[in-house]
Parts: sequence; structure tokens; C-alpha cells
Amino acid sequence: MITSFAPVESASLGYLPAFALLWLAVFFGRTLRAGDTPLIERVARVSKPMLSPALCRYTRRLTALWCGYFVLAAALIVGTRLGFGRASAGTAMFSLLLFVGEWGVRRLLFPNEWFPDLLQQLRDTVQAWKPSRPGGMERPR
Repeated sequence: MITSFAPVESASLGYLPAFALLWLAVFFGRTLRAGDTPLIERVARVSKPMLSPALCRYTRRLTALWCGYFVLAAALIVGTRLGFGRASAGTAMFSLLLFVGEWGVRRLLFPNEWFPDLLQQLRDTVQAWKPSRPGGMERPR
């Protein structure tokens, strides 16, 4: 009997990366509502509390870009049935490329602005995602 469940378990496990990506799309996307601070703006303000209006617009668009990426990646995983291992590895690779690539593009678009290096940006991302404490950054709503 146990072996009869194995294909069902492995098939459903293959969809886990897609569900995780859709959750991330919702997590990022809900910060794009009117009156909310986009998630990537919150990350940017950890090291650079004062952002220009142009950078605020950029972070809003970048948050939307990540949402679109998460939805597209989830659709590709479901549509191609890559399986858990391939889907996870592919998603990690493309996420890293987007994270590092955006870091370079940002420097080209805003040459006169200071930005943290990649390692500090990663720390800022972790800091912005931590639950809020009194006197700390607010959590996304």
C-alpha cells in the first residue's frame, strides 16, 4: 500500500516550488496597494533611509517586477512539470540572476546615488523581512 502513494507524493511535491513562488508573489504584491510601502522600498531604506522620489518609483516598479517573475516562474514550473529538484534549482538560479542583475542595472540608472554592496543588500533584505519590534521597521501588511 505504501508504494501506491509514492507517485502521488512525488507529483504533489513537484508543485511545491510553484506554490512557494505564488506565495511570494502575494507577499510582495500586497505591499503595492495604495498607501502601502513597497517591500523593496522597505529593504532599500534599511541602509539608505532617505530615498529620492525617483528611487521610490523605481522600488515600486521593481517590487512589481519581482511579483511578475514569481507568477511567471510558477506558471512555467506547472506547465513544464519540471519536478521538485529541477524547479527548485532553476528558480534559485534565475532569482540570483535577477537579484545580482538588478544591482548592476540600478547603478547604471542612478550613477550619482550611493548603494550598499551585494552582501550588505542581502543583509538588508533579511533585516527588512524580520518581524518588527518596537522602534523597528514595520512588517508588510
